[in-house]
This record gives sequence, C-alpha cells and structure tokens, in this order.
Amino acid sequence: MLSGKHARGRSLTASHEHYLRAIYEVRSTLGYARLSDVARALGIAPSTLSVGLRPLEARGLLAHDDHRFLVLTAKGERVAREVHHRFAVMRHFLSDVLGIPAKAAEDEACLMEHDVSPETTERLLDVLKLLRQDDELRGLLLARLADFRRKCLPQTECATCDLTCMTREAEA
Repeated sequence: MLSGKHARGRSLTASHEHYLRAIYEVRSTLGYARLSDVARALGIAPSTLSVGLRPLEARGLLAHDDHRFLVLTAKGERVAREVHHRFAVMRHFLSDVLGIPAKAAEDEACLMEHDVSPETTERLLDVLKLLRQDDELRGLLLARLADFRRKCLPQTECATCDLTCMTREAEA
C-alpha cells in the first residue's frame, strides 16, 4: 500500500503521509507513540520506519520527546490531521454511501487519501453531512442505490459517459 511517489500536488510522498497519519492515530489512541507501536500499526519493520522518518525530522514535521517517543511538531500535526481527515472522509463515503465492506473501504481510502484534492474531500464531506442530516434523502438514496446496477446501452447511444463500457452486456 505504501509507495514512494509524491502525492498529487503535495511535497510529501504517500509513505511519509502514512507515517504522519499513523503517528497521529497511535498518539491519539495511546497518548504516546513509540517507534515500535507506529511500525506495528503500519505493518512494517521498525528499521524501515526509522529510515523513513528521517526526512520528516529534517523537514521539521517530527521530533522526539525526552522519552524518545515520536512527537509531531505543530506543522507535522497539521499535515497529519489533513491526511487523517481525507482518509476518514473517503472511508466513510465508501462504506456509508457506496456500501463497500469495511476492510475494503479502509484499504481503498488508504490509497485514495493521497490523491484526492481538498476541494473534492470537502464536497464528499458535504454529501456525507447532508445524508446524515436528511433522513428521508438518506433512506431514499441508500434504498435506490442498494439494488441499482447500471444497464449500459451500445457505446454510440450512451449518454452516461464517453468511455468504453466495461459491463458484460456491452461485450455480448
């Protein structure tokens, strides 16, 4: 899941964003973040994490306290909270609106959090909040979406998209 590529329009790699989010989440849960706890949360070796954290320390996003626990600087915490926010919005949208199973929603949100823009994140959050505030709309959308499966017309007649249809009916 971790890649070394830079996230869209951001100066940090996806891996670095994962590290910051993991530190933030471990500290939020335990009240502290040891290297071993964060490595375990990420499913990587502590030595891999140690090497991966060096650029974050050099950029002033991360420090160690007197007990050698990992501490996000103010700038690091801001970045970690932004990544966590994008992740949470994507995960909730995938599971709550699209009905994606929890584990798959978490895995996919973990991938998407690095490439979604702040504007798209906020609009998805608007949809989530609207559906939580409007019981009638939520019920109608979720009921209709639960059984809905698109039926594609031949490509020349498709008014939905300009892409080649990927459904089995189109192959027949």
